[in-house]
Amino acid sequence: MKRRTKWYAALACIGIVGIGAFAYSLYTRGAPSADIAAFAQSDMKPAATTELKYMKDSSKAVPGMKLVAQTDALALYMNPETTEIAVLNRASGKAWHSNPGDIGSDAKASPFEKDRLAAQVTLNYRDSIGTLNAITNFTDSIQRKQFKAEGIENGVRITYTIGDTSLGIDALPKRISKKRFEEKVLSKLDDKLAAYVSNRYYPLDSDPNVLERLDTEVSRALVLKRVLDAFAKAGYTADDLKADNDENGMSGGSAQTKPNFTIPIEYQLSGDSLLVHVPVKDIQESKGYQIRSVELLDFFGAASQDEQGYMLVPDGSGSLINLNNGKVGEEVYVQRVYGDDQNDNSRRRGQIVEAARLPVFGMKAGDEAWFATIEKGEGIASINADISGRKNSYNSAYASFAIRGEDELELYKGNKVDEFQLLTEDRFAGDIQLRYNFLSGDQASYSGMAALYRNNLVKEGVLQPLKAQDQLPFYVDLLGAVDKRKSFLGVPYKGLMPMTTIDQASQIAKDIKNAGVSNVQMRYVGWFNEGIDHKIPETVKLDSELGSKSELSNLEAQLKDMGGNLYPDVAFQHVLRENHDFKPASDAARFVTREQALLQPFDRALNAMNTEWGSFYLLSPAKLPYFVDHFVDSYKKYKMDSVALRDMGDTLTADYRVNRVVFRDVAKNIVTDQLGKIEKSYPNVMLTGGNEYALKYADQLVNVPMGSSAFSIEDEVVPFYEMVVHGYKNYAGAPINLDDEQDLSYHLLHSLEYGAAPHFFWSYESSSKLKLTTYESLFSTHYSDWLGSAAELYGKLNKVLAGLQGETITEHAQVKPGVVKVSYSNGTSIYVNYTDQPVNVQDVQVGAKNFIVGGDKR
Repeated sequence: MKRRTKWYAALACIGIVGIGAFAYSLYTRGAPSADIAAFAQSDMKPAATTELKYMKDSSKAVPGMKLVAQTDALALYMNPETTEIAVLNRASGKAWHSNPGDIGSDAKASPFEKDRLAAQVTLNYRDSIGTLNAITNFTDSIQRKQFKAEGIENGVRITYTIGDTSLGIDALPKRISKKRFEEKVLSKLDDKLAAYVSNRYYPLDSDPNVLERLDTEVSRALVLKRVLDAFAKAGYTADDLKADNDENGMSGGSAQTKPNFTIPIEYQLSGDSLLVHVPVKDIQESKGYQIRSVELLDFFGAASQDEQGYMLVPDGSGSLINLNNGKVGEEVYVQRVYGDDQNDNSRRRGQIVEAARLPVFGMKAGDEAWFATIEKGEGIASINADISGRKNSYNSAYASFAIRGEDELELYKGNKVDEFQLLTEDRFAGDIQLRYNFLSGDQASYSGMAALYRNNLVKEGVLQPLKAQDQLPFYVDLLGAVDKRKSFLGVPYKGLMPMTTIDQASQIAKDIKNAGVSNVQMRYVGWFNEGIDHKIPETVKLDSELGSKSELSNLEAQLKDMGGNLYPDVAFQHVLRENHDFKPASDAARFVTREQALLQPFDRALNAMNTEWGSFYLLSPAKLPYFVDHFVDSYKKYKMDSVALRDMGDTLTADYRVNRVVFRDVAKNIVTDQLGKIEKSYPNVMLTGGNEYALKYADQLVNVPMGSSAFSIEDEVVPFYEMVVHGYKNYAGAPINLDDEQDLSYHLLHSLEYGAAPHFFWSYESSSKLKLTTYESLFSTHYSDWLGSAAELYGKLNKVLAGLQGETITEHAQVKPGVVKVSYSNGTSIYVNYTDQPVNVQDVQVGAKNFIVGGDKR
């Protein structure tokens, strides 16, 4: 009986544990994951290779190089000894080289820097203990003659083996029988050399018929070379080495114990472009060494200290770094495309910066220019630029690619902290591809680069011309409901506080119309699933504190009757509130350290993440399709044709979960696919930020960059982003009433220069209600404080810009310090004077802090 009782007790315990485990699995299961492989596959077919045959080149336009391929516009040359390439612009006669031509005379460059100047690729890798090292293809491939060039259609493929592939001391048998030593080596050498080699081997105590290598003797460089040469002279082969190692139970040596890598680079002409392609899946690494990043063509088209011009970088709206500007004491320019990856190096938080929304960079030198677009792999790319005089005598701009995620792990030992660098085991396996274009004469400028890039986006179907509109859009974000700490019978709780109900939003729309503004594009923020920090939108439920579904429909109809539209706002990738629909253990992205990606907003004042402002999870990109599908289905009941996406055009994050790594470039493909789904169901889409991959799906853009990060190395801010999208997208910058600059006369001039519509963030209730909440940064949202001045600003902008909405910006130029000229495709020009003094420009007088419109207005 007692035994049976024990069995029952054991079974009961097992049952309880099983039920608990089952319940836990249900609680943490989370949403279904998308098939990552479907988004990660390369869409590029491997280039068919042939024996490389050089073309006849009667022009000898590039001395020391051989002609590989040519089109009507370009010719591709290569140096067979150094693998340097050059691209000849056949119209202008300008040749752009992958590397500077007079590296040896660069007194500023160190030996390692000269190696970089001569290289086409630099690999940054970590060894087994996490030490970061760099290796170039010049020193460790070209000089070792470890490369192979093959022909491909209209180009060349060069495969580099980078690193020491020799066996070193392990090319000699660790142990060898006396008989084979005499037969295979000593008998084939003269007496003196045979004695020298024989003295480097000694009989084993356990078996005098077997000789063992004396490593203390042989490992010295000169001795090793002489012994290796002797074995080679004797005709000792790799098969002999294997036979001796096998016979004596030795594993033998391998080059794999040293850092060496194989990487192919393809150069191919396509019309007026040079394509540079790296199939990352073909990169090979030796055991124990992992590549963190690939720097590609660091010095392509590098400008010397004698040249004048600038580098274009995609910082914010765009910035120029003047060649040879002397700012060698400032930090080099490095910026990730599409903003920082919040999952990569999660503990490192730099300064607040404008994101790089476009994957482009370029350089103007004299009357010539080149312009690069990252077409594949831009999600893992960074743009780098530096001036002459710091490490070498050249100005350079290039792209690098983080093919692994990285983070820092802290281990605490008492009062000591050890830090270890971690890399993901998985590696990005997609493609890297850059397109280089070349400009001459009047087109060799950032205006010419913008036109070229815009035309390419039009050809790809990313940009569609705007339909004619009579009125400029007026963008207004309305703050719906927010969290505020409340109490009931002395018990504190978190409740919703309406800042703008639907009925109040309708009143604001009426007041805006009465002020003379009709084309109101209203973004309603914090309207469902518990306010601005809403629950993940698996289902959509209008917050009852704000009004009813019929009132929301009436507001939409009201705005459409005015000529505008309503855009209810939703966030997907930042999960701002936990609930049963979101399981962090399964649904949240992970850092490389395997921790859940839980973050806090960044506080400029503290220069740190502020825990008092709440926290948010990063949704795994693998889970995004599930929540988008459910949102699209649930949102249908509101019968709207529009939606505002808070983060899908603004934020791009990876997921470094061990068994399901999603690199940023794969995440980009996932996000793009979801944008297509949403646009198909709701054709009017408003996006925040405006990353390039999202432009195709946007009907309206807000919070586009209208400035730069003001990095010290930069010299001038330009509206490159706006020059690309104007005439194809309606857009506005960040809300004017929340900007550090509160002078509306400045915003008038700035909006005219950038061709942007006005944008405000308002609430019906006073901003004072936001005190002691996490939204205190929304310090000036009370709409009645702004309506009059906003309508006046809009009137001035509408008078100038309404008729230009369908035109492209053909040129932007600083004609004097603080004075710019913006030219449009219909001949209209706008002169903007930011200075305190009136100026005369090309027989046109522009008043102090004023503007003037001219041109033939065809």
